[in-house]
Amino acid sequence: MKKQGLIAVDLDGTLFDTVAVNAESYRRALESFGFTSDYDYYAAYCNGRHYRAFLQPLMGGNPSAEDVERVHDLKKQYYAASMDIARKNEALFVILEALRPTHYLAVITTGSRQNATEMLDHFHCTDWFDLILTQEDVVNNKPDPELPESHGPLWRGRRPYHDL
Repeated sequence: MKKQGLIAVDLDGTLFDTVAVNAESYRRALESFGFTSDYDYYAAYCNGRHYRAFLQPLMGGNPSAEDVERVHDLKKQYYAASMDIARKNEALFVILEALRPTHYLAVITTGSRQNATEMLDHFHCTDWFDLILTQEDVVNNKPDPELPESHGPLWRGRRPYHDL
């Protein structure tokens, strides 16, 4: 059967509840550099934002770009160890499973390719998606329109009334 539409979903907060995973991973990474963070702060001020925007205040306000990247790289290492606290959006997966035969499926995330792939693999659903777009695939992260407009045949010629 020919696929007639495209469904693009966000990974963090849509496919999976990953607030606790990210909060714990960043807490551990920041503590390695002498800084602190907790779940409540992460959930209120960091969740859904790009790490370069929220790490600066957590690291004293003016850290070097290299130190921000070091914390983020360490966070990616801790992420895999914290995945068991993620929660799968079971209702959404039921819907996606029903629509898979007739729609292309795409994941879009401001997260890293490494962590996105680890999460999808952890829940055994990587092969469900025709396209996975991560922070490494773009210059400007969402909500900038660069993400969907610049990534090939699944996006070109889309008709909004066929897509979600």
